[in-house]
Amino acid sequence: MNLHMRLEAAQNALQTLLRQPAATLMTVLALAIVLALPVGLFAVLNNLQQLLGHWRDQAQVSLFLHRDASAADIERLQALLEHGAGVASVRYVGKTAALREFEHNAGMAAAIQTLGENPLPASFVVELNPLAQSPGALRTLVARWGQEPAVASAQSDLRWVARLQAILALGKRAVWMLAGLLAVGAVLVMGNTIRLHIAQRRDEIDIASLVGATRAFIRRPFLYQGLFQGAIAGVLAWVIIAVTVSVLQGPVDHLAGLYGTQFHLLGLSSGQGLILIAASALLGWLGSRLAVGRHLDHTFS
Repeated sequence: MNLHMRLEAAQNALQTLLRQPAATLMTVLALAIVLALPVGLFAVLNNLQQLLGHWRDQAQVSLFLHRDASAADIERLQALLEHGAGVASVRYVGKTAALREFEHNAGMAAAIQTLGENPLPASFVVELNPLAQSPGALRTLVARWGQEPAVASAQSDLRWVARLQAILALGKRAVWMLAGLLAVGAVLVMGNTIRLHIAQRRDEIDIASLVGATRAFIRRPFLYQGLFQGAIAGVLAWVIIAVTVSVLQGPVDHLAGLYGTQFHLLGLSSGQGLILIAASALLGWLGSRLAVGRHLDHTFS
């Protein structure tokens, strides 16, 4: 019997929304836009992290080897580097290759030839994912590499990684604050909408209360209205973000092509989309409950 009453209340709530399509559509669109803004900003941060994660050549560590380092020590060091956390690639640069690279970049071939021997040591060039670990963890990792027997010195500049991660952390916190404010706004929008529905059915509610209807019975249809409108708004917010990503992908492909690379924008995954719909439905339910609760407190007082 209880299940039958719940299904009947849900059906009545849906019929009420369909009888007022214009008002329902405006409420749902307002909620969808409110939800799409912070979720879209989260998507922007995810894409930014993906893009910055590809800047491996900007997060390099050079490990210069002792001139008398044994082949066993070099092989052991290479295996250690390749299994390091956050390591994108490891490249060994022998003495001859280092000399050719230096001559090509510095244009000092004649000067080096006067030395009679190759003064440059062999080295490992390690490319790191700048977002894989914290700056402190990366510095600890580089320091541990520098203590290996085959390593004479380690050279890196990870200060920009610390700045980058600090900027991203600030962006995430700002987006979370904005999401919280807009969630409150969504609850208020839904609460105001439900208040209008309550005002339209005030006489019906008063009569129901006089004949013995419980608070739960009176409240249930309005809760379903908020739940349905919130869920639909979540679906529309997901669609807005998907369409935005699709529209921007063309210009992004063109820009990436100018730099000789490819970059695919990330939207919401299926799991993230379902979380968005569930969170939106919850906000709609909460706004409805607050509005109905205030009215019932006044009615049953």
